[in-house]
Amino acid sequence: MFLRKSKPEHMEGKVLSIYAKDMFKPISRRQVIFTDEHIAKIVEKFRMFERGEPEEEIAKNDYVLTPGRYVGMKLEEDETPFEEKMKFYSEELSKLLEEEKEPTEKVKEVFKAFKFEVEL
Repeated sequence: MFLRKSKPEHMEGKVLSIYAKDMFKPISRRQVIFTDEHIAKIVEKFRMFERGEPEEEIAKNDYVLTPGRYVGMKLEEDETPFEEKMKFYSEELSKLLEEEKEPTEKVKEVFKAFKFEVEL
């Protein structure tokens, strides 16, 4: 027999995301565990969600759910026009390709000395 608690209406069609990547205790190089404190934090986030309470951090961000706002990866607004960026990137790529020519030729010479051809 299975008992199923019905969801409160305010939870219908909503998703809860809890970022717990850094919330663990390492017990070996390859294994980590949640402590009772970690589990309590996760449960509290769920309870807040269940009660319909807004997450303070989400409210402070005007309910924008871009992951970078919450997991430490800040996205900077860039006002530089696309054409300007592409001009810069193409100039940088041209420089790098020019710098690459000499080392590439040296590598090809080494292979040739061993009677192997490198084709690009």
